[in-house]
Amino acid sequence: MKTMKTIKKFGILLLTLLIFACNTDDIVCLFSPIVGTNGSLTICNGDTVTEDELFNSIEGFTTSGGVWTPALAGAGTYTYTIDAFEGCPAASVEVVVTEEDPSLVGTWLTIDPFEDGSGNLTIVFNNDGTGSFEDSDGTESVIWSSNDTQITILQPGDTEDLILNYEFDTCDKVNLYETPPPGEEAFILVFTRQ
Repeated sequence: MKTMKTIKKFGILLLTLLIFACNTDDIVCLFSPIVGTNGSLTICNGDTVTEDELFNSIEGFTTSGGVWTPALAGAGTYTYTIDAFEGCPAASVEVVVTEEDPSLVGTWLTIDPFEDGSGNLTIVFNNDGTGSFEDSDGTESVIWSSNDTQITILQPGDTEDLILNYEFDTCDKVNLYETPPPGEEAFILVFTRQ
């Protein structure tokens, strides 16, 4: 009877064969480390890459237990190395990380922002300056534009623009708020990219 087992670890495997009516024999198998192939990753400008992000960016199957160099930071080339083991050579793979500036273009969601059960708000900002605003009352088209700190939104039929300040926490999380009257705090809506 033959059995086949897929081994996803590197190192030494001790296989004991039992042959009926005979003695047992041990076979030592050495498996070289598997590191996959080079990959790439794009992160938000100013973010620090994580080991999980790098590991998940390696193409193909890879083995855990390696070390990333250099120290994790932002853009750059990071090398994942599994040390030599029991006669098997060391193996390594690289992930090239690039940074991008955050962008408002995309679909953004905030969940029950008024905490009164009135529902979620979804805003879509398209590349061409069009978009939509959706809440429990339905979906309306909008026209929008932005500079480095503010976004201007106009709903067709309205005569006044809605001007909101914005600040990115990450490329996938943005805070939107109107400038409050003097002496009052801003009511901040936190949106996450979908």
